[in-house]
Amino acid sequence: MNTPIPARKKPGPPPVAQNKLNAYGIDAVCSDIVNGESLRGIAARLQVDPSTLIWWIEEDPQRSTRARAARVLSARLWDQKAEEVIASAPDRFGLEKARELAHHYRWRAKAIAPRDYGDRVTNEHTGAGGGPIALAAIDMKNLSDEELENMQRLLAKASTSPTEA
Repeated sequence: MNTPIPARKKPGPPPVAQNKLNAYGIDAVCSDIVNGESLRGIAARLQVDPSTLIWWIEEDPQRSTRARAARVLSARLWDQKAEEVIASAPDRFGLEKARELAHHYRWRAKAIAPRDYGDRVTNEHTGAGGGPIALAAIDMKNLSDEELENMQRLLAKASTSPTEA
């Protein structure tokens, strides 16, 4: 006897949570983000699960784009706050405290918008002695049978791992 398969739940937030988020709107969410409120804090205030808030933002490309832009603006404000704390330090002790706060604010800016405030990493490949990498082209048509066999052996040797050899 065949038993009916229960209907699968549709992925996404529950309708009640989605209704709350739709009523609050992306404008308000973005404003909260720009003002430094975390997604966790926003979700708690709206009484929805943080993952539901993230899903709601990411499910719509327009909301997702706007939230990313809000995070970049928020990072800019954290960076400015870092400068303000240092500039307003009243004395040497206050300056040390301000530097610590500035370091935290800049870290937060980097965490929120790594593309704009993160460390720049570049990889540069160089050849022997720091010079250019030598490239060579081989015309396979002009190789003898013996040369082709040698090349196949070399390629096979290069493709085996050191533990297999």
